[in-house]
Amino acid sequence: MVISIDLGSNTFRVALIRRAGEGFEILKTFERIVGSARGLKQSGLIGDAAKQRIFEAIKEAKVEFDFKNTPCVAVATQAFRTAKNASEIFSQIKRNFGIDFKIISGEAEAKFTAIGVKNALARLGFRDKKYAIIDLGGASTEIGDGQNFKSFEFGIITFFESCMKLAAMRENAAGVTSEAAKFLHSLEKQIIVLTSGVPTTMAAMKIGMDYADYDAGMISGSELEFRDFRHLADELFKIDDERADIMVGKNRKMPLIAGMALLHCLLEGERAKFIVVDDGLREGAGEAFLSGEFKSILG
Repeated sequence: MVISIDLGSNTFRVALIRRAGEGFEILKTFERIVGSARGLKQSGLIGDAAKQRIFEAIKEAKVEFDFKNTPCVAVATQAFRTAKNASEIFSQIKRNFGIDFKIISGEAEAKFTAIGVKNALARLGFRDKKYAIIDLGGASTEIGDGQNFKSFEFGIITFFESCMKLAAMRENAAGVTSEAAKFLHSLEKQIIVLTSGVPTTMAAMKIGMDYADYDAGMISGSELEFRDFRHLADELFKIDDERADIMVGKNRKMPLIAGMALLHCLLEGERAKFIVVDDGLREGAGEAFLSGEFKSILG
């Protein structure tokens, strides 16, 4: 077994994973919104408020998981690749909590995510389908097909903070995503796998599932349609902030709308089916550890 942690530009995600036959089993999960990338573009730093949210999330996870008796792999992504104070924060985390975070490259992030997605697709009955993966994060987006991977420096938090208003998001999304869209279009695929908080939340919205009741088992394998990226954004925009906090999580309304604008432009003209998978970097890093691939992927 292994405890796998993904500290991203917006979320802190933990899973307890074990081998199960030829695959892997997710025994327990934990997630908190920490907003690591909030204000990063302006200051170049992980802010004090974000740092406090990260520390509080780790404290909660330490209660939920047996870190003393279980191996742990912990990875951090784009916000920490660029933040000037990332090393200082991780030194403090190691000293206070005993967790040794690795700041991984965009390529390693894409490879770990691909492992998590591949195992999930096999579980969901998509084993023989050609696929591409889009992992839209808080400060970066990884796209790949299992062999070819690219990381792009845009995400829902950084894009939202650069636009703020819905009209500006829709006006600027095409320019921000143009190179990523070209790469995606070049990949041969029958399905496009959407992993990360924006598509999973969209799938939850479609079945009336609120944030507190989120069940990954009911979401993975769901299908989104192209019109959903505009329609659900419009619906969410109309909802007052108090109700939106219940539906999609506290302070997530506008970053999610930003993410839908980005995906709308990325996916325009694509004919493949859009399949939502909850499994991603968190699961892939743990599964790579259990199969002995973790260190080689880190490089």
